[in-house]
Amino acid sequence: MTAVTLVSSRDRLLEDLLRASDMQVSIADPAELASLANPSARQPDAIVIDLRNEVTIPPAVTAIRRQHPTTGIVIITSILDPTLLLEAMRAGVNEVVSEPLRQDDLERAVDRVAGQRPRGDVGRLVAFVGAKGGVGATTLAVNVAAALSTLAAPSKGSSGGASASSHGRALLMDLHLTGGDAAVFLGVEPRFSLVDAVENTRRLDRTFFRSLVTHALPNLDLLASPERAGLGRIESERIRPVIDFVAGEYAHTVLDLPHSDPAALDSLDVVNVIVIVVNQELATVRSASRLVTFLKQRYGQEKLNLVLTRSDRQADIGQEDVERATGLEVACTFPSDYRRALLALNKGRPLTFDNHNDLSSAFNRYASQLAGVHAKPRPERHAGLFGRLGGRKS
Repeated sequence: MTAVTLVSSRDRLLEDLLRASDMQVSIADPAELASLANPSARQPDAIVIDLRNEVTIPPAVTAIRRQHPTTGIVIITSILDPTLLLEAMRAGVNEVVSEPLRQDDLERAVDRVAGQRPRGDVGRLVAFVGAKGGVGATTLAVNVAAALSTLAAPSKGSSGGASASSHGRALLMDLHLTGGDAAVFLGVEPRFSLVDAVENTRRLDRTFFRSLVTHALPNLDLLASPERAGLGRIESERIRPVIDFVAGEYAHTVLDLPHSDPAALDSLDVVNVIVIVVNQELATVRSASRLVTFLKQRYGQEKLNLVLTRSDRQADIGQEDVERATGLEVACTFPSDYRRALLALNKGRPLTFDNHNDLSSAFNRYASQLAGVHAKPRPERHAGLFGRLGGRKS
């Protein structure tokens, strides 16, 4: 039975509609909403907030979203006011239901948000987004995913294969609707893509999802970007269920995000770390500043990681300038090796498997850092320019 907390309802009809849908309903006063944001507060499957006599989203909603990203939040409104809808989106509300209230609409909304909550063991999710096209976000996402797949693999002494939740594997999701290059970097030709997953969220189970992914490496699956262009936008409400589902299926999931897609950037509630990829170019740093501001407001600063590619100690814009402009410390810098990076791309083999150069070592160290695994440091050597990969977006 779905457990629902109903907040600020002055209409008994709303409570009756929820109970008629075979839901376990508890009533909470508006003043009690903030208590649900406590990190130790037990969470219902969904929170339904009656805002028909209100004009703003309660601040507690944002706090709940930050502390309990898998808790579903539904608001009830009199009309679909654009200003309120925008505020709701920024606060992390999952569903909006407006009058006239119908049982089937309300039931479907609650079922959608309750069904998105991962069950059982939850893996770790990391999202990579470039502050600007061409900074190397896809290169990082692919190589970190490859490194994490070796950390996720069961040890030889373990009792046979992956667990029931596929926690012996890692997943790379390419969320670009056009121009996604993750499959090229991994040297595979996927039959299915992200679009097949978001268009079939009602069918999402382990068997169906495994039919969509491509086995790119011994312990790494890929949910690829679609090959066809012109598919239009995919709403965040359709992306979130897929991300929430894989959280319970893989030990590590890496998301390669397009920096210009608001729906993708608004779907990261269950993600543990959002990595903003920058370099030392002025346009990129300015874009990074705007992106960090948005992500801070939406998810809080504690989720954000800033990394620097094409590290150049002689650049006019230094690392300190990047940190000052974004308000974040650089968590990791990546040296350059254009020749090796280009060779790895052409071969379709992640550079992270080559342990004899500084760039691959940096990928492996950062992956270990994200996974909470201690990695032995290697002495740094001088690095040059981390070149652009043939004009590909990353």
